[in-house]
Amino acid sequence: MKKLLYLSILCIGIAFTSCDVDENIETEDSIIGSWSMTEASLGWAGYQTFEENQIVWTFNNDNQMFVYLQDSLIINPNIPYSSVDGAGYDFTSDSTAIIINDVGYDLAVNETELIIGGNVASDGTQLTFIRN
Repeated sequence: MKKLLYLSILCIGIAFTSCDVDENIETEDSIIGSWSMTEASLGWAGYQTFEENQIVWTFNNDNQMFVYLQDSLIINPNIPYSSVDGAGYDFTSDSTAIIINDVGYDLAVNETELIIGGNVASDGTQLTFIRN
């Protein structure tokens, strides 16, 4: 009977100490990575949608952005930074703004979506991307 009591206490102790505690790990939404443009709202200059990987912007940790275009893709020439395949640009960003080649834009980013620009109602530009 004493052995059964000790065995029960031991099993209960192991059960409570081996439980995983869920950790709340906060992930910072980062612009770093590869993004496919899905739409370009250009105010009076037009609107265009794209399939995944037709226009890809890649942001790296060295504050360099590279733009890759699908072969023979016809795009609106008013879409910023998307007219030359393989072109590279300098950028800096924080949680609400991005500066690309000394031009500032509003920025909204989460794990799956990136929005650059805004104020489309006032003839502004808004570029929407999904994470690759």
